Amino acid sequence: MSPFRILHISDTHLSPRTEHFRRNNEEMIAPLCASDHDYIVHTGDITLDGIRFEEDYVFCREFLGRTGKDILYIPGNHDIGDNPNLSKPEEEKGSRINAGRLARYKRYYDKDRWSFDRDGWRILGINSMLIGSGLPQEQEQFDWLDAQLDTLGDLHLAVFSHQPLFIDAPEVTELTYWTVDPSGTERLRRLVNHPSLKFIGSGHLHQQRSRAYGQIRLEWCSSIAFTTREELVPEMGGTRLVGYLEHSFHPNGRVETTVRTLDSFTNNYLDDVLETVYPKY
Repeated sequence: MSPFRILHISDTHLSPRTEHFRRNNEEMIAPLCASDHDYIVHTGDITLDGIRFEEDYVFCREFLGRTGKDILYIPGNHDIGDNPNLSKPEEEKGSRINAGRLARYKRYYDKDRWSFDRDGWRILGINSMLIGSGLPQEQEQFDWLDAQLDTLGDLHLAVFSHQPLFIDAPEVTELTYWTVDPSGTERLRRLVNHPSLKFIGSGHLHQQRSRAYGQIRLEWCSSIAFTTREELVPEMGGTRLVGYLEHSFHPNGRVETTVRTLDSFTNNYLDDVLETVYPKY
């Protein structure tokens, strides 16, 4: 049996308020339209600042809708908000996740988590920003994850998330901007330690990196929009080039990942335009 293939994009950071990052996303439309992959997954930060501007959602729906493809989306921090312990609340013009911001995302993209089975695999998309949020939906997602594992049977398991579940190993307990809140470590332990888990694909860090933790492939997808210098995002062993990934899922549990880019992409650096695209409100 042939493998099925997933085209993986992330961190498009689109908005009608700025032309920054628009060109790379325009260049990506043709490959998406021509894609013969079985699935397309977007691992979040669809919008530039959807937590503050609903117009970003309207724009992104229309912009990526031009592909004519069914894209599986999960939200990022710029779509629904940041961890409460790392951000101020909305009423203080902060970026903290809240129920209203999550509801706005669902108005445009319906689901913030999803699951499908295909050729010996179960593929999950999770909302990493819920972990540590304290919202009721956090517990609902943990219960949903438990149900996914309860019914897994002999399927291989893959997870897509905006944030990496961890950088190199899951034992780290420090809360940082870069990974899932470690307060969820215990609830995620069953998932991470499950012998059927073979793959975790993520975005968020605007770096591409391919490593392994035991039998788990850890695949970080670059951003289409921009990368950063070390002053903004510390060195984590990734390649700071814009691009996307293709994953081939084999029935025996093997995953092959190919790094893709386009000659027409510009390797934008957020550092150069940070105050313009993300002003201090």
